[in-house]
Amino acid sequence: MNWLGPAMVGFVTTGTLMLALRPLAVACGFTVGPGGRKSHIGEVPVIGGVAMFFGMIAGLALVPNASHDFLFMFLAGGILLVVGVIDDKRHVSFVVRIGAHTIAATVLVWGGGLLITDLGNLLGSGAVQLGSFAFAFTVLICISVINAFNFADGIDGLAASLAAIAIGSVAIVSSSFDASIFLTGIVACAAILGFLLFNFPVFFNRKFYSFMGDAGSTLLGIIVFGLTVCVSQGEARPISPVVGLWFVLVPLADFFTCIIRRIAKGKSPFNPGREHLHFILLRGKLSVRQALLILTSFGVAYAGIALLANSLGVPDVVMFGGWVMLISVQYPLVKKIALTARSRCWKRLRAAKLTA
Repeated sequence: MNWLGPAMVGFVTTGTLMLALRPLAVACGFTVGPGGRKSHIGEVPVIGGVAMFFGMIAGLALVPNASHDFLFMFLAGGILLVVGVIDDKRHVSFVVRIGAHTIAATVLVWGGGLLITDLGNLLGSGAVQLGSFAFAFTVLICISVINAFNFADGIDGLAASLAAIAIGSVAIVSSSFDASIFLTGIVACAAILGFLLFNFPVFFNRKFYSFMGDAGSTLLGIIVFGLTVCVSQGEARPISPVVGLWFVLVPLADFFTCIIRRIAKGKSPFNPGREHLHFILLRGKLSVRQALLILTSFGVAYAGIALLANSLGVPDVVMFGGWVMLISVQYPLVKKIALTARSRCWKRLRAAKLTA
């Protein structure tokens, strides 16, 4: 299975487009300035979504079977990309965004046949079959995952890193299951890495600093969803749907936490806010790099636990119970980390004043 060539093409194409599109984005005013929830310096081009999309397409062009099998996945991703680009430039309404997400999810589910027909043995009494509710349920979950990655795109490198963790996990379980899924996952990861060279918070990329925008975060969301469904449905599937949930535990925890807290405050669940896990860590006086490290470490740990449990044959009911528990404690756990970090910061400041 030759995966290196397609992966390199995806990586190089994404990186090349990040450089080539930068001056065009600046000239056209396709940039984001500081203000509101954004604390970066200067005007930053929003080109990552476009670069990753065409990087993935270029890499998969070397794998005809994979590009054919996942035609509808990238068609749906293209719909999100176009609407995301418009949203990044002109800020379309919530109704238009959700409408686009619904259309893209329908294209993926109906056209690509990526349907969630059962949820696994959640209750210990056999697989939970969805029957006639399968289509509506799949579309709803797809929209949730799309928005979960959109919500996670609040600090440098976070949404892309969490997507790479999820897609990389899918690639691992599909390596001996389906070559086309494996290659698609590898190419997608390579394209994400090509983008992260320009978005990960390190000193050497400041001159070429760029964002992915809604176009990129929603694109990654639907690809994560589509590939996870591919490996978690059907009789010969390598993982159960419950294991797939662990791959996206961090973004889903952030998404559900924000939705619940905003509704509790009488606000629209899809209005921008600062309830996100990464903002909680930043308010705890942690740096962007530290917040990124903490949340991606959670993502790696959860994916690793899921892969290990899958290989050991841990029952679905146990895995689902653990997932629900972690979803429930993720917010208080992150808040505890933030409060501890803030307390240590104030102690250092007081100590510095006493010795000054």
